[in-house]
Amino acid sequence: MPKMLPVNMSVEGVHIAAGLPSSHQMPVVPSADELDNWTQENYSLSVSAAANLGFPVGNVEGSVQHDALMFGAARWKDVASGEHSYRFGVALRALVVVSDIKVSGALTLPVVAAKVELEGARASAQLMVRGYVGSDLGALLPTWQSFGVDSYAQYMGAVSGLQKAIMSDAANIQPGLLATTVFSNKAADPGEAVGSVYGLHAIADGATLAHALDKLDVDDPDISQAVKAVYQNAIGDDDQRVPSQLQRQNARDQLHGFHLSRNWFRGRSGPDQS
Repeated sequence: MPKMLPVNMSVEGVHIAAGLPSSHQMPVVPSADELDNWTQENYSLSVSAAANLGFPVGNVEGSVQHDALMFGAARWKDVASGEHSYRFGVALRALVVVSDIKVSGALTLPVVAAKVELEGARASAQLMVRGYVGSDLGALLPTWQSFGVDSYAQYMGAVSGLQKAIMSDAANIQPGLLATTVFSNKAADPGEAVGSVYGLHAIADGATLAHALDKLDVDDPDISQAVKAVYQNAIGDDDQRVPSQLQRQNARDQLHGFHLSRNWFRGRSGPDQS
């Protein structure tokens, strides 16, 4: 099943970014009364992937590793249109961009706040509202310069107040596009499947993209392209960038215990893989 990916752009913007023709079938936007699903959102993305999906991650060029986390609450309805699905609704989202943070487990808002306070990690955050046209939320939005323990407390307080103000004001809910399967690949062919598993395993082992491709030793463009796509979604476009500890753990989680039997990435990968 195609994966539903969060976006911060219009349907027209999605179609343009995905290279779809202007004549592509448009979904019918549901009314506010039809939004019958309520969920807490939780996404972990590379900054490159977040930027491609329309999220304002700012200027993050350079050698420092960046990751994007998004948390929030949403009221929504999925609409099928042609071969794709579109999630419309109203959402309150916090986008947190962290710099070179090291964790051994799942990265959560409290963990980020603690790392900023205790270990000098850097993180910036912003709160975004989508699908709501009311004009009286300004006083409820916190102003953040950085993200730490105090900012986390502000976030929790702001979410409580904003959720109450937004979700109870149906007259000002104007459902917007929250997520879609347009950017998600269909069921992979064998080459893509092999490349995806190989790419995740390489990331989990801490290999750069350049090293992973060098060790692949298979002349199959579908496999190599799938490896590149996995790296781009998880790390970004730099083929010499070493995966962070968080990215390695995310890759392990996605592999669900599967692993390659050979030590493919030992040797010339650069960092110690032990």
